[in-house]
Amino acid sequence: MSRYHPLHPHPNAVPPEQVKFTDLRLEPWENRERVHLHARLTPFSHPPNIEIEIHDSTGVEIASAYIVENIDYDFVITLHLRRLPLDAVARLSLSAKISYADTGSVHEQRLEFSV
Repeated sequence: MSRYHPLHPHPNAVPPEQVKFTDLRLEPWENRERVHLHARLTPFSHPPNIEIEIHDSTGVEIASAYIVENIDYDFVITLHLRRLPLDAVARLSLSAKISYADTGSVHEQRLEFSV
């Protein structure tokens, strides 16, 4: 089962404070305009919110996504990158956060990458 279902909980589901990323990786597109974000979470007992931000080397946000009450344990999303220099290799950083409305942030992971 790769998706949360309230009537059929995953046998290994953990409470909100124990939810974390078990795999997080990026796959840049050749045209440098997008990246695929592959994410896998521990099975959870309540759907978390997922916040994703990509910043350039100066700290300017160039992509973001916010998923409210995510129900997938394993997912891929496409992020569109804005304002990249055309002639240079761009050094970027990704921040991905798992949170709940009641408890706030429970896990955060960062990645450095280039396109």
